[in-house]
Amino acid sequence: MLVRGEPVVRGVLEATLEELATVGYGALRIEDVAARAGVNKTTIYRRWPTKQELVGAALRSVTVEWVIQPNTGSLREDLLEVGRHMTAVMSSAGGQALRRILIAEERNPEFMAVAGQFREALDALPRPVIETAKTRGELAPGLDASLLFRFLASILQHRLFIEGRDIDDGFLHQVVDLLLFGALAPDKRT
Repeated sequence: MLVRGEPVVRGVLEATLEELATVGYGALRIEDVAARAGVNKTTIYRRWPTKQELVGAALRSVTVEWVIQPNTGSLREDLLEVGRHMTAVMSSAGGQALRRILIAEERNPEFMAVAGQFREALDALPRPVIETAKTRGELAPGLDASLLFRFLASILQHRLFIEGRDIDDGFLHQVVDLLLFGALAPDKRT
């Protein structure tokens, strides 16, 4: 008996991500996703008429699962929580598979259109944290606060994937303090 609803959707999206990790975007076939998910391909086509829509939905499902919106009372503590969460996600099997997919398919224009939507969804994630920090008066006027999150993600990715080193809380504190307070001594700031 086929289970309908949310479990089927979740199974199809997970199967899509697994197929992407295995064969890449260009070789991904709806038939193979259906077989992996244990559903008929018509079940997939009914909800996602194209491969591009299916892959986009699968990538967006990852962002929804990986979202946290800390509200610790300070931007510094919120950034530390976000950094811890980013580290866990990037270190997970799913995070590493997603990274491989994005790198492997960077020359495929159809996939890059889907990846662009994924990146837009990721860029929207820190907005509640940024708005809360603005309300508390913690951000400088005119600052593009989303850069804090992009820089944080970039530094963590570099540490994990380029250097091949773990991220401990001490490193995370140094990074967040550098982002918030800069490298200059307080008496040297002008």
